[in-house]
Amino acid sequence: MAYNPSVEIFDSTFDKVQKAMEVATKRQAVIAHNVANADTPGFQALKFDEVLQKAVARTEQPSINLEEEMAALTQNSTRYSSYVKLMSSKLNILKTIASQGRK
Repeated sequence: MAYNPSVEIFDSTFDKVQKAMEVATKRQAVIAHNVANADTPGFQALKFDEVLQKAVARTEQPSINLEEEMAALTQNSTRYSSYVKLMSSKLNILKTIASQGRK
């Protein structure tokens, strides 16, 4: 197979997974902020808005539901772990391809 300079080593999947990991990291920060301030009088929980990628005040629920926040934390951690596994798989495929080229 001939070298084709127009074919990138890192396909668009890497960019998409990287962006998904960044969003998950931002979401994790908002959830952690909510948990850390759960006992603060008058604190209003923040909600991560994926479309706008920013935290906005949650008006419908002035208090923090720790069970809800911990569930969101777990769900986001699982999502992030999946992204890491996907990225690792893609890198292992590239590593295998690169090592086969030496033979």
